[in-house]
Parts: sequence; structure tokens; C-alpha cells
Amino acid sequence: MTKAVIYVRVSSKEQEEEGFSIPSQLRLLNEYARKGNFDIQKVFSEAESAKSSGRPEYAAMIAFLKSNPSVNTVLVEKTDRLYRNFEDSAQLNLKKMNLFVHFVKEGKILGPDSKSQEMFSHNVNLAVSALYVHNLSEEASKGMLEKARQGLWPSNAPIGYINKLEDHTIYPDPKNAHLILRAFQLAATGQYTLKALTLQLRHDGLLSKRAGNTLSKSAISRILSNEIYYGDFKWKGVVYKGRHTPIIDKDLFTRAQSGLRINTKPKVTKRSFDYIGFMTCAHCGCSITAQEKRKKSGIVYVYYNCTNGKGLCDNVTYIREELIEKEISHALKQIRLPEDVIEWTRHALFENHQDEKVARDRELKRLSSEYQTLQRKIDACYDDKLDGLISTERWQLKNDQWKSEQEQIEKKIANLRQDNTAYLNEGIKLMELAQKASELFKVLNQDEKRELLNQVLSNPQIKNGSLCFDFRFPFSKFVGISHLEKWRGGRDSNPRPSA
Repeated sequence: MTKAVIYVRVSSKEQEEEGFSIPSQLRLLNEYARKGNFDIQKVFSEAESAKSSGRPEYAAMIAFLKSNPSVNTVLVEKTDRLYRNFEDSAQLNLKKMNLFVHFVKEGKILGPDSKSQEMFSHNVNLAVSALYVHNLSEEASKGMLEKARQGLWPSNAPIGYINKLEDHTIYPDPKNAHLILRAFQLAATGQYTLKALTLQLRHDGLLSKRAGNTLSKSAISRILSNEIYYGDFKWKGVVYKGRHTPIIDKDLFTRAQSGLRINTKPKVTKRSFDYIGFMTCAHCGCSITAQEKRKKSGIVYVYYNCTNGKGLCDNVTYIREELIEKEISHALKQIRLPEDVIEWTRHALFENHQDEKVARDRELKRLSSEYQTLQRKIDACYDDKLDGLISTERWQLKNDQWKSEQEQIEKKIANLRQDNTAYLNEGIKLMELAQKASELFKVLNQDEKRELLNQVLSNPQIKNGSLCFDFRFPFSKFVGISHLEKWRGGRDSNPRPSA
């Protein structure tokens, strides 16, 4: 019998979802192991997000496999259950560890001698999964912004307020809203320094929400500078008119600012350079800064250089912003995909996700049946109430319970229907990005350019006055491909421009 381990995972948000639960994964993998005559040595199970590396059970599995070379097989449900980032993928070195990974739902087995086409398809899956997680975060951010535009505070309630899930807004906290009012009233007298006010509020019992600790001077300063307490609030640099109940009025807020002499004048910000924070120095590892230089002709140029300074860094050279953009543009042109490669990859993505669609359709059918069963119970219970067979209280209790269960089912159905094509769509977006990256770079704004470069390039550095970098997966596989046959020949492109 082949010795193997099983790895199962859910993220914390998925633990209660049918079809993604750990028990359902274990049933699938144990049945697969039984049919395939695998001898399961150990099961690794965890409820951790795979968006970034550092999962304890995943690390324990890697250590177990390295210390037990006779165990050379991993059974897992599908790619995104095993990893959703390239750091974790790199730890599972199939050739070095002589390892085979069975992705059971995808009907795929990868091993030390897997063909380049198979590895490419797997890398696309992994890249799609990583982008999918990233986009979920973006969608959550968009949802929070939309709440703010509607006048609803979109995050955890600040001290003095509590969140109410029923109407998605915040309400004054009966335990400490009066202490927030007192803080502004004392500040408005002009008789307290920030330090003295902090000590007084500690004495009055104003504590932090999370740990129940006393608040620092900086925390009190943030409270007294927060517009949310008189009805407005700031989200992503924009002030919105809130729909929540204010604790103070704006006049008291203004007097409190004046009383503590809090500087509310807008700060003068420095010029924002496009590539600050994007690159590091290849010689010493320090960050890169930028400055403007005005020539005699009046033309202003932007130069980038190491922050370490001469004498501390071995090679403090300066590079013009135009040269950086020229090299970036050249790099993006290298990953333009031919139509036949796009079509082949699109077909591969559709094939890889057919099992996922079948599983979702099956789950939708099961949930719909469960919903109808609950509806029949609700109808029958109501008839029993009308006939006097059960009390009104008993009917109300069961009706509320079943209605609540129906609401949960409706949410699951909505999520399944929404996600049915989302995963596949991310793969298509990935190809479109590879196809249009060079043209997009020319027209995007500063933030959008940075987002594009973070998806395509990794480890950008200034070296000897030139920009060097790596391509991220799967874009490294798209470089220099002129037609499908050339790619299927197994060429593995990951060029790094010479400095």
C-alpha cells in the first residue's frame, strides 16, 4: 500500500458552509484512499485562511513529509484547499521531496515528472485562486465604501458606540457613551491638558473596548478629533453625513478642539512620486526615495536613489523616472499572449472547473429541497395553530426557528450562485490582463499602475542605475511566447532584465 497523508482545510468563514466543511472533505478523501489502496499515516486539519503563508498544520505536514521520506503522497480535495499563495506552493517541492499530490476533485495528480503543460495549468489555477482571494478583499472594501456613502459606519463601532446587525448601523453604548460626552465637556472648559484629561477619564472608568485597558493620551486625542461623535464620519479620506445618533453636537466638538488647542489645520503633504515604496536597493536592501531636479532650461526631472546614502551603500546611483517607466513598459510588452494560447488556457480552465460546477449544482439542488421541506413544516405548523392543536407561543417559536433556517439557506444559495462563475471569471481576467498589460499601463492612474505592477512583477530593485525584477506566476510562463506550439514545448521563461 502507498503511504500517504491527508490535508483538509477551511477558512474561518467557511466552517459552517456545507460542501466546504472539513467532515465532507474527509469523507471524500478517505473514500478515495480506500479505493486507491492508500495507507493513511496522518491527517492534517486546520481552519486557517490560505491567503498568506504561515499556517501551522501546513507547516507541520511539510515537516512530517521531510522526516518521513517513505510517505510520498498527499491527498487533498483541490488546489485552493492546499494553498492560495506561491510561498506555500514553493515549500512543497515535488522533485526534491519525490512527492505526488492528488487533487481529488480536480482529477489531477502532480509529481516529480509532471509535464510542463500540467504544471502550467496548475500554476494558472493557483494564480487564479490567489487573485480570487485578493478580489474578495477588494469587493469587501467596495461594500464598506457603499455603506459609508449611505451614511452607515462600515466598520467596528468606535468606543462609545455599539454595532447593531439588524439595521447595519451603530448606536450609543449605554455603558460608556456618557463618558465620551464627559470627555468633550471637560475638554471644552479649557482647564485640562491632554495628560490631565486622560488621567481624569481613567479615574471615571473610560476603558478600551477590546482589552478593557485604560486609554492612552493618543487614544483620547483621537476620540476628541473624531467627527463621528457629532454625526459625521470620515472614511477613506472623505467625510460622510452619518445616519447614527450623535453623542454630542458640533458646537461642543469645536469648543473641545479649541479647549485643548488641538491643531486641526490640514498638513502640507509632500509631492507624491509614482514609484516610492515600490522598489528597493539591490546593493543594500534599503528603500528607494525620489526627488525633483530642475534643470537650467526649467524642465523638472524626477530621480530615484537609495535612501542609505553615499558611504553607507556601495552603489548609490540615480535613475530617472522616465527610464523606470521605459523598462516597465518593455517588460509588460513581453507578456502579451497570442490568441491560440489564450484559447487553449480558457479551454483548460473550463475543464478544470467542471467538477466544481457539478458540485455546486448538486449543493444548490440539496439546499432548495431543504428549503421546501422547511416551508412545508411552516405551512403545516400554521394549520395546526389555526386548528388549535398547538399554542400560539409554540407556533411562534417554531415559525421563527424555521424562518431563520430558511434565511441561512437563502444566503448559501445566493453565495453558491454568485461564486459559480466567479472563480472561472478570475482566470479569464488573468489572461485579459496578460494580453493588455502594456496598453493598460499607459492610461492608468498612479494607484492603478501600482496595483497592476504588484500583480505582474515581484522583487523590483534598482541595481547599478537600472531597474531589475522577476515576473510573478503565471506571467513568468507567458513571456516570449509567440504561438501555442512554442509554449507546449515546455519553455519556462522567467527572465530578469540585465542591469
